[in-house]
Amino acid sequence: MTKELLVTKQNGFMNDCDTETATKPLLVMKFGGTSVGGPIPIARTTSIIERYTREGNSLVVVASAIKGVTDSLVGIGKCIQDGKRLELELGLEDIFYRHLDVANNLNLSHPLKTSLNTRIEELFFELYQYASELRGLTSEKSDRILSYGERLSIRIVQAKLLSRGLVAETVDATEIIETDDNFGQASPDIEKTARYARDLLLPMVTDGVIPIVTGFIGSTRYRKTTTLGRGGSDYTASILGKVLDADEVWIWTDVDGVYSADPRKEPNAQFIPELSQVRAHQMAMAGARVLYPKTIEPLMGTGIDLWVKNTFNPDAAGTRVYYKTDSK
Repeated sequence: MTKELLVTKQNGFMNDCDTETATKPLLVMKFGGTSVGGPIPIARTTSIIERYTREGNSLVVVASAIKGVTDSLVGIGKCIQDGKRLELELGLEDIFYRHLDVANNLNLSHPLKTSLNTRIEELFFELYQYASELRGLTSEKSDRILSYGERLSIRIVQAKLLSRGLVAETVDATEIIETDDNFGQASPDIEKTARYARDLLLPMVTDGVIPIVTGFIGSTRYRKTTTLGRGGSDYTASILGKVLDADEVWIWTDVDGVYSADPRKEPNAQFIPELSQVRAHQMAMAGARVLYPKTIEPLMGTGIDLWVKNTFNPDAAGTRVYYKTDSK
């Protein structure tokens, strides 16, 4: 599909060559590190994706790195910076076998397991070769290293979805989210990102394919990999929600929604069933654990609801973050 086949819909675009697909609700769902943290969480995550797909929704999925992997990749960067070659080798080996262990315990068919292991190996050796050749670390080099967590995880999620009989394709966000060159805290060019995302993702959605997109990363106009900072995968989801004019953005995490305090530390924390975008942004600025300020910002002033839901308790209502005008 070319850009000319996309027609304006509110502040975004819809596809006019497939009426049935266009009338399906479009949901952008982001799954965090705990949601892809091992075989059991991945089974839960893909079950949720299957459920909402079969209920008649079109989905774009954003995935984080497996829990703990980004921290391990930060450690790889520190080893490079400090010239600790042995620790570097051991750290890279740990990352490789962690992903291989998850892949080998997903109950995949032999062909799917073989294909997934091959893709993990290819990505890992790409990372290994790049990291091993470095003799120093810059923000730009660090971003490239950090990007491999999401690149590995989306392939694992895709394989499990394929095993469930769904059609899914991996999408590297460097292909669709163009940013400035502020490595480590990059900001997207919304106009260009909108064009790239619509051109690449909407045809897939129209064809019944579920795009599995790397969270956290983008690239400059010169194709240099960038990261979006703290909460970057949530930010990816809200950016895509805005530029695709999604009906809703869902952030899947490990708590039932937004609370007045962290419910795992404060037993008297109060669950908040809904709040306005402005209030959610204020709470995020004040340090609310499950919300980041950047997550809210692309959706401010739009009619796109943001939901915070629990992968491990998917039937819980969750928290709705909505747009409230002065007249409401």
